[in-house]
Amino acid sequence: MVGGEDGHERFGCVALVQEEPGVFELSKMAVSPRFRGRGIGRVVLTAAIDRVRALGATEFFLASNARLASAVHLYETMGFVHVPPSELPPSPYDRADVFMRYPL
Repeated sequence: MVGGEDGHERFGCVALVQEEPGVFELSKMAVSPRFRGRGIGRVVLTAAIDRVRALGATEFFLASNARLASAVHLYETMGFVHVPPSELPPSPYDRADVFMRYPL
């Protein structure tokens, strides 16, 4: 998990799951509502990308939902590309309808 703190309050975090050697999922990512709109999501996502690269990732992907439009937009602006779900490991998330991969 990568996160940040302002004093003693957490303001952002991300969870990375290694599906198999070199294959990582961006499992969860969140920014505290009090801190949204300040670019923290971009900082947290950049840290996640840096981390999977440092771990030797050959694949980095996520499953999300179109209702999370600002999150999907962030992923797009950071370089994630939309792919068919069949190109990724099976998702355990029933509501997932957005599937993306980051080119490493």
